[in-house]
Amino acid sequence: MLRSYRGRLLLAFLAVTLASLALFAGLTAAQVVRYSRQARAEELRMRLKLVSNWLDPGSPAGQEALHSLSADLSAALLVIYPDDRPRFYASDGYALSAADIAEARAVAADAALSLPPHASGGRPATTLQRGGLAIAVQPLPLADGTTALLIAAEPAARLELGWRRLLDALAYAALLGLAGSLLLALLLARSISRPVNCLIAAADRVTQGVYDDPPLPAGDDELGRLTRAFNAMREQVRQSQQIQRDFLAGVSHDLKTPLTVIQGYAAALADGVATDEPPSSAGQESALRRAAVGIQREADRMARLIAALLELARLETGLTPFHPQPIDPTALARRALADLASQAAEAGVRLEDALPASLPVVDADPDQLERVLANLLENAVRYTPAGPSTALRTGAAVTVSGGRGQAGVAIWVEDAGPGIPEEALPRVFDRFYQADPARAAGRWGSGLGLAIAREIVLRHGGAITAENRPPRGARFTVTLPESCQQVTTPLQNSYTAVAPP
Repeated sequence: MLRSYRGRLLLAFLAVTLASLALFAGLTAAQVVRYSRQARAEELRMRLKLVSNWLDPGSPAGQEALHSLSADLSAALLVIYPDDRPRFYASDGYALSAADIAEARAVAADAALSLPPHASGGRPATTLQRGGLAIAVQPLPLADGTTALLIAAEPAARLELGWRRLLDALAYAALLGLAGSLLLALLLARSISRPVNCLIAAADRVTQGVYDDPPLPAGDDELGRLTRAFNAMREQVRQSQQIQRDFLAGVSHDLKTPLTVIQGYAAALADGVATDEPPSSAGQESALRRAAVGIQREADRMARLIAALLELARLETGLTPFHPQPIDPTALARRALADLASQAAEAGVRLEDALPASLPVVDADPDQLERVLANLLENAVRYTPAGPSTALRTGAAVTVSGGRGQAGVAIWVEDAGPGIPEEALPRVFDRFYQADPARAAGRWGSGLGLAIAREIVLRHGGAITAENRPPRGARFTVTLPESCQQVTTPLQNSYTAVAPP
């Protein structure tokens, strides 16, 4: 039982319950015993006090009253005179033995010595225990002006009868409470251990490679927070596994296509189909040259894909060196525009420069940051339909970050394409993730440009975001912290728009 979480909870509940019951029972028993003894002693004192105010023990009526009081109190009554008059003894409630009578007389003698001369009946009775007897002594004024002693005696064990009955009742109540506590402990242990057992079962399924189970129900307590964290972790693992599967499928396809082309040309060369014979008509290439060009083209495509994979791996592991320096982001963005102008013109896309004249300086590695802008521009050109009415717009804005009021410099690339599905926006920068594989089919690129861009921006302490800008396409924004230094090496910032053919 101690090895299970539920068993330890049950034992803990029982230990707390038993400790509480034991403490309560001990305190209650002590109070009950004390109260029972005090109540019985007070009863004897009050009854003797009331009787002493009118009792004449020498009269027949007084003696009859003493017999009735003895039966009512279940105690023996003695009247001890200060002179040689015989004592009066009433045993209707309890009969004293000779030894008990002698003990009572000794108590009376001690009490007589403590009485002041001519003590009146107003003196309260005293109670004490001696020799197994509970004895109450009350001064009793007589008609002749002397004072006798009225003694009530009973076994001391009778004082315990009341509290013993009460303790028996308390014991039964404690047993009933213990049984109820045990049932409640079982229910509580079960209710607390149930979500833990569910978590254990779900974790076992995760270790078996099952990530598609529905989320576990979670409350608002500590176990609920743990359950929500587990659900989020499992969902992240599931997404990661799905991304890796998609990546393997995409990489396999991207590698298989050029390999198939290369194998086809290689087979043609091996079979002698592709030869270096002159073309049959003007403007035609020889079969051998076409095969060589095709092999080179597909090999370059494979090399680009492998280079992108290696670059992303080096960025994620921190092996790529960075050399930050104060740079002008406007000049860097315009240089990236100039580098991509001819490629955009070939794709039938017009680039528009909407950058301001100047922007605050940022600390960045110019080559790496230009790679980010190039990736974003290539991605925008890729998804922008060709035509004179389409445009690619890049712009910038200064924003204020939280905390110390440091400014951030933002550069965004906005395309005129179909945009990004809303459900894909949170994952568009994930490595190997394609928002719409069907839409991306037939478009050139490794599919790792956005993931590489995110890693570079994060290494610069910046942020990169994506959003849709209806009625235009998507906007990708890069934000970098502003530098406190000045540009020491200016960049070439000229850009001349190249119209699409």
